[in-house]
Amino acid sequence: MTGTPTSFLTLLCLGLAASIRAVSPGEGPRFHGLPETEIARSLAALHKAHPKWPERFEAVSAAFLGIPYKLGPMGEGPEGEFDRSPTHTFKELDCTTYVEEAMALSLESDLDRAKALLQKIRYKDGKVSYETRNHFTEVDWRASLEAAGFLKEITRDVAGGRTGVIHKPISKRAWHTAHTLQDVKGFADLTQPELEAKLKRMQELGAQFQDEISTITYVPLAVLPEVLDRIPSATVGNLVREVRPDKPVAITHQILFVVKDGRRFVRHANYGHEVEEVPAEKFFARYDGASWRVLGVNLEQVRDRR
Repeated sequence: MTGTPTSFLTLLCLGLAASIRAVSPGEGPRFHGLPETEIARSLAALHKAHPKWPERFEAVSAAFLGIPYKLGPMGEGPEGEFDRSPTHTFKELDCTTYVEEAMALSLESDLDRAKALLQKIRYKDGKVSYETRNHFTEVDWRASLEAAGFLKEITRDVAGGRTGVIHKPISKRAWHTAHTLQDVKGFADLTQPELEAKLKRMQELGAQFQDEISTITYVPLAVLPEVLDRIPSATVGNLVREVRPDKPVAITHQILFVVKDGRRFVRHANYGHEVEEVPAEKFFARYDGASWRVLGVNLEQVRDRR
């Protein structure tokens, strides 16, 4: 869920604690700390050096390693109605914005074209507005990206008949009502009454939405070790937790799977830390015994649309 009330957004990128030690990803260009002119050159070079998919995705997604974590770093830019955070950033990312930028830059070698493609990933039909942003992973993000041809669900392809299924009620109406002044971003010039009026407008947007039931298929944690080697590189993993009435979502974290020397690794924006790379088996072992039970992972393969 992207660009959400702070307490809700925290649930989405509820990643691992710092106790996981990231492995060394090896040498390669890194975007963190570079001006965009240098990032543009590095991106073009990565595409030239790795013309084939998914090697190109592996190389480009690695260039984000080390970028610091920030919850909700991106919005609709200086013309945004409610959130004027930048439309892209290479300075700080959360779990979803990392996945989105890794996808866009892997699919386009020109940085300007990649930034334009990013908006088609973040927004329904590519229309940039707060209302059309793919806020909920369960009912917006996955469906929008599948329909646009960016993703293909492969959960059952990987686990066959050993998948699990949940049905999670999603209330966009309640989500909008829960917005606070903290969710009105980038309006330092407005008076308090003007900010409160803008907040009221945000909250009222929820009236147009009916509650939905999201059906999510997942590979159970107990099954995952047996089928891990079937997960291809350039796969998005959506971490699925048990359905609870006190929680607004069921998907709480997004990760990327890559293959290196036959082993599966997870790349993700670690909550409160940075974008890192972790052996997949160690990543998922950390969720054993979680108080909000982790059921497994939903799998969506990134498609090279070219």
